[in-house]
Amino acid sequence: MITPENIKQDYQLVDINSKENLDDDDRTVLIEQFGLTNEVLDYADDENERARLEFDENNQIWLVVYYVQNEIKESASASTRPVALVIKDDKLFLFTNKYTHYVHDYLISADKRINNDIEDRVWALIFKVFDQISDDFGDTINDINLKRNKIQAYIEGRKTSYKQIISLAELQDTIIYISTAINSDYSVARQIDIIASSKAETVMLTDETMDRLHDSVIEIEQLKDESDLAANIIERVANTNNNILNNQMNGTMKILTIYTIVLSIPTIISGFYGMNMSLPVADKHWSWVFSLIVTIIMIIFVLWDLHRRNSL
Repeated sequence: MITPENIKQDYQLVDINSKENLDDDDRTVLIEQFGLTNEVLDYADDENERARLEFDENNQIWLVVYYVQNEIKESASASTRPVALVIKDDKLFLFTNKYTHYVHDYLISADKRINNDIEDRVWALIFKVFDQISDDFGDTINDINLKRNKIQAYIEGRKTSYKQIISLAELQDTIIYISTAINSDYSVARQIDIIASSKAETVMLTDETMDRLHDSVIEIEQLKDESDLAANIIERVANTNNNILNNQMNGTMKILTIYTIVLSIPTIISGFYGMNMSLPVADKHWSWVFSLIVTIIMIIFVLWDLHRRNSL
């Protein structure tokens, strides 16, 4: 669905909200009435498109593909999705779906906050949205760290359960997708910064908007470091948990082995007295006491030997 909206300074925000993918009717309207190209629409409509910055010099169209979080939590692999921002003439096109349409509210809110008239208003709006998206990612990283701390406390208290193991695995998956999205967004913001700083005619920013862009780049870079740190800590916690589980398994197997050895001794000793062969004191009525004493001595010897070898 295509919804044009007027924003400040006679600019127009064109909101393209699709359920899944852009339908043919909307594509035709965007090409014939708004002058967009099939190539730009293919990038904007691709659910698996990587974050990118493109400029169509012939048609004077800017394309920004940026990763945001999925508003509807489904799985770790679907925790981030791309949105597309397209600039052409005095129009800003926003391509979203049911999972990412909240970005439209960010744009409207940014338009209300930027009160003064500036030449590069569209870019200023985009950088404001970048900041809001970064705040969302920062909140998610904080939530991940809180969940990781809880799991870590369970591990330190030797209360690891199947549920904790699954939760830790989910955290690993989530932080990987979040970290990948942040790194991709950082590349896009840094690319815009490089082009704008080079005073290229394609991106002419005022000093105020340049400062806003620099702040956005710094914030995303900090997020990048935080997400990388969170990923490394979660990886170490997972490795520690695996080592603890392996040690617990080794301890269990060692105990079972010791029990097997000790419990086999009475069977071995009593087995001799069940054979048709001459054995010491086998014909005495107290021979069972003798076999019991021999069994106890053998058990004590085995336990002493295992202790001597540090197997206990």
